[in-house]
Amino acid sequence: MRKKLLVVFFSFLLLSCSNNQITPEEKVTNLQGKEYLKQFGSSISLEEAIKIARERNLDLKTKRLEREIASLDKKIAFGNFLPSINILGGYTKLDNQVDIGMETSSLTNNLPFPLSHIVSHLIPSTLSTRFIDESFYTYGIGAQIPVFVPSTWFLYSARKKGEKISELAESLTDKMIQLQIMGEYFYILALQSEEEYLTNQLSSAKEIEKKAKISLKVDAILPWEVEKAKTLVKSREIALENNRRDLKIAKMNIMKSLNLNPLDDIVLEDINLSEKNLPELEECIYIALSQNEMLQILDTSKNISKDIKKIAISNFLPKIILGGGYVKNNNDIFVDSSVAFGNISGVISIFNGFKNINEYKKAARREKISELKLEKEFLTIIIETTRAYENVKKSKEICEMAELNYKAETGKIKQRSAEKNVGLIGDDEYYLSLASYQEALSLKKKADFQYQIALGALSIAMGQNPFIEGGK
Repeated sequence: MRKKLLVVFFSFLLLSCSNNQITPEEKVTNLQGKEYLKQFGSSISLEEAIKIARERNLDLKTKRLEREIASLDKKIAFGNFLPSINILGGYTKLDNQVDIGMETSSLTNNLPFPLSHIVSHLIPSTLSTRFIDESFYTYGIGAQIPVFVPSTWFLYSARKKGEKISELAESLTDKMIQLQIMGEYFYILALQSEEEYLTNQLSSAKEIEKKAKISLKVDAILPWEVEKAKTLVKSREIALENNRRDLKIAKMNIMKSLNLNPLDDIVLEDINLSEKNLPELEECIYIALSQNEMLQILDTSKNISKDIKKIAISNFLPKIILGGGYVKNNNDIFVDSSVAFGNISGVISIFNGFKNINEYKKAARREKISELKLEKEFLTIIIETTRAYENVKKSKEICEMAELNYKAETGKIKQRSAEKNVGLIGDDEYYLSLASYQEALSLKKKADFQYQIALGALSIAMGQNPFIEGGK
């Protein structure tokens, strides 16, 4: 009967565990998506996308938690300066009362012979007395506070710098996420602009195919020329379909960055971008050397290495701790059942297998490594800032070229529209010109987007925010 009950009990537990499991479909359904985006309207702007990412992005949430942990580590290190107060208590039960015995022979050794002989018969050879009761309890309170423990000072200093590093890392991650969202946002807009000219290219190819079939009927062209027209249509259908596939994946990626359901659709607003006035290269480099987070992180890490070396040095110094407390017990053998006490203790390491010496050597070499990394990053920041600055200038030149091409295509499509209206050109030529115009528009947008990404990368190198509302 007992075995049956156990089987039923474990079966119930297994059934309960299986009922609590969440299916993959339920996990996807539970992700926030369309419902969350409704608060922003039918579409979201770049500013709104960045705002959502800063609130929901998982990498940023991780960095915030790491910063909180660093802050707690600092508070834990500060706790070493405060007194440690403990309450103690206990109850002891023995199987018997504990007595102690004392020999009496020493009491009679110095007495004269007759008297010593008489006393030895009157006093037993061993006297016993109670030492500990059969049961007793003890309770009290004790406190300790470090008076001179130098390692705690340097540990707190290192933890404080560690908190600063976490803040810098969070700030850098925040800026990198903004740049990532900008890149994904612009990529989607670029794909959408490509779709328009690919659609018109397909329309132009279909018109060419239509004319080719008509020409074949009157033997104006050969059959292989019709097949060539069909191939053109098929290639442009594939290009349009690939664009739609890329657009689908791009939207899933930005939804992932926003920590939203990647299976839900997202509609992005178009954005008007403007040019930014750049300072001189030297000024950008000086700003980067004073504000770049990576440089500040390595500089702070170098200072932490100094604190670690100081901790290693402090192991050679004495440690002095002040303590005290109050203890009470109910052992009847004691005349005074309670006692207050105070003490001061100190310890200094004389020899521990050269551990302290080797710890110091290790810390000194770590400090040297930190200095070398800082020196390397200093040179890297100069080069990376210069590279980012030149990329901005290069992107600006591409923007100027794309703008000239767009103006030329704008004039061309106006002419083609007028020619189509009076019957000078057919639909195929018009669609081809329209596709060329929309391609020029798409290239112009892509150039503008690339320029903004280049500006964002330069801003991050200079320790600044990559996103500025309105693109100004």
